[in-house]
Amino acid sequence: MKRNRIQLISYFLIVALLATMTVGVVACKSKPATTPAPAPTLSSIAVTPASPDNLAVGSTQQFTAIGTYSNGSTADITSQVTWASSDTNVATVSSSGLVTAVAEGTTSITASMSWVTSPAVTLTVVAAAPALSSVEVKPVSPDELAVGATLQFTATGTYSDGSTADVTSQVTWASSDTSIATVSEAGLATGVAAGTAEITASLSGVTSPAVTLKVAAPAPTLSSIAVTPQSPGSLAVDATLQFTATGTYSDGSTADITSQVTWASSNTDVATVSESGLVTGVAAGTTEITAALSGVTSPVVTLEVTAP
Repeated sequence: MKRNRIQLISYFLIVALLATMTVGVVACKSKPATTPAPAPTLSSIAVTPASPDNLAVGSTQQFTAIGTYSNGSTADITSQVTWASSDTNVATVSSSGLVTAVAEGTTSITASMSWVTSPAVTLTVVAAAPALSSVEVKPVSPDELAVGATLQFTATGTYSDGSTADVTSQVTWASSDTSIATVSEAGLATGVAAGTAEITASLSGVTSPAVTLKVAAPAPTLSSIAVTPQSPGSLAVDATLQFTATGTYSDGSTADITSQVTWASSNTDVATVSESGLVTGVAAGTTEITAALSGVTSPVVTLEVTAP
């Protein structure tokens, strides 16, 4: 009997021990999870550009907003913030941060979100630059241009405020027929072949009225000079004799160039010759008469002067 009692007590002790261990395991398993860290909060907002250039009336400027959070991270929150302009008569700002200049003046641009507002960015709006109204090319009626010759054109711009400016180096020059005449970026036209071409200048969508340029075949060059009379015979002292000079050109044409040539006597002690080709006998002897023009000299004409 005593032995049975001891066995019973041992049984209850073992059951109690097992129960205690089970409660401990359950307690360990039901231990509450760790609480997650709170989400970072917005600390500040920076608007860029922080120092924008002046904005002309009618122009736009995109602003962006960068948020800095309590954990040090940053993010582009341009589309999340509430944008504001302190003076919408000067400039307005869209929900995406696009600012539009309305009138001259100054306004402050800010961005707000979650009770945080950015430092104000000062924006100055200035008058819009005058627009180009027209372009005039000069000369308006150019002289005929020979093949191979050049002619400088200029372009003058007139603006919406009535002001004018030389825009020769800014415009785009054009020739309607480059086989007749070409025109450089600086407005220098060059004759290429006989014919007609239209010269224009364009800038900012504005084109000048066309100027008609006529290009002519190159002028014929002087080929030879003939002096007449070629065999004048003898001339008495103090007597006079008229010489003439006839020029023959590269195209086969001829012309009286007596008054254009430079006359010369090889011996002015025997005879002199005036600018018009009039020879006067001075003393008995022989001299040679020539006529020269544009690098061309006539054959020599021998003249004998005799005593009276």
